[in-house]
Amino acid sequence: MRLEELVNKYYDQLNQNDVYIWRYIVSNKKKCSKLTIEELAKLCNVSRTTILRFAQKLSLKGFSELKIYLKWETSVEVQVETEAIKTICNGYTRAITDISNRDFTGACKLIYEANRVFVYGSGDIQMAVARQLKMMFLHGGECLYDFEGLSIDATFFKLVTPKDLVILISLNGESSKVVELAKKMNLNNVKILSITKLKDNTLASLSDESIYITTSEINFDCNYRSFESTSILYVLAEVLFVSYSLYKNNKVT
Repeated sequence: MRLEELVNKYYDQLNQNDVYIWRYIVSNKKKCSKLTIEELAKLCNVSRTTILRFAQKLSLKGFSELKIYLKWETSVEVQVETEAIKTICNGYTRAITDISNRDFTGACKLIYEANRVFVYGSGDIQMAVARQLKMMFLHGGECLYDFEGLSIDATFFKLVTPKDLVILISLNGESSKVVELAKKMNLNNVKILSITKLKDNTLASLSDESIYITTSEINFDCNYRSFESTSILYVLAEVLFVSYSLYKNNKVT
């Protein structure tokens, strides 16, 4: 059990001095793990006995056991931090290598032959990538239309035609909204280019062409809260734009 859990469990037994001691410790865990009981008492402006009683109120045998907890927790935090950074950096390296070896010809062909290109992201990050694609392609003389989820209504389906292309960006490819959109595009014979994680997913199966990315999931603290890195989507967007620009130049010349 972590110290935070012990404090929560025995919080009703703590007085004002105990709470002050705990606040100091939790803000300076690494430092406190190296202090003597006298040094900690001086920093907290309390007696040695008050520190000892604080530890005992947490069901610990004494200050020595409190320090054992602090040393263990600080070592775990350092290990988690180190492993998390390695994981995310190694993930970026693998993902970029994978993208550099990817053939984007099929995707570029769909974009080049489309009358209009619409792009949609199923979440905040995906929508931001959609807007970035729009800006980059505009810089290259191509107009992409990005649209928010709320604008997907009957009017949109009347507007889009089989000559158009819809780019759908969804990490899992299983969002009910994006899957429903893809199914309606299929019914209207509208071509789909999907961008998803490298996994079997419904969106990819409904698409004419699929681009896959790999992401890294990490635990960035010792509470093991997970975080999935999605920045590789921005890298993919840039590579897709460059690939299309080269494809377009080869077609023109």
